Amino acid sequence: MTALVVRRVRSLHAPAASRRVIGWAAAVLSLLIVVALVAVAGFPTGERSPAALVPPAGRLAAQTAIDDVRVLLTVQEGELVGIVAYKGEKGWLGIDLEPVAGSTPAAWAATDGADGDAPVPAMSMVYGRADGANVEVEWSDGRTDRAATARDGAYVVARRGRVSVENVIVLDDDGGTLLEVTEL
Repeated sequence: MTALVVRRVRSLHAPAASRRVIGWAAAVLSLLIVVALVAVAGFPTGERSPAALVPPAGRLAAQTAIDDVRVLLTVQEGELVGIVAYKGEKGWLGIDLEPVAGSTPAAWAATDGADGDAPVPAMSMVYGRADGANVEVEWSDGRTDRAATARDGAYVVARRGRVSVENVIVLDDDGGTLLEVTEL
């Protein structure tokens, strides 16, 4: 007697119900990936405050403000480094100015800025370290600005517009001239 063996062979194709489940799972997974990417893009890339822009090995020596922009003078490895800090969509961002020796009595820097929506306006800055109580900056357009020096003599003076400097005068407690810098 011969027995007839019948085997059922599974189809290599999934039934329609299984395909629907796989399709929905793929759609949900795709949606989760998109939501995760949007969430990551929303994380701040800037800092929480202007002072947080100071590198860990540096210290904040002096600062001033022009509207919503902050000008920080930092000391990093014995050099004075200015940082122009501005608030972006993702926190505070900074533009480093050219470092100068820590004993420099006066240095000038400027940003070009632009009209409209530029995050940093055109501005001019004078910064340095001086042995005096105050520093007076005489700009080329005739305006004069004064700033007190910090305990270590660091100072920063800033103003709107790209303006060169005529001279910087370091003053003692009584207003007497200690040093005049005419070439920046």
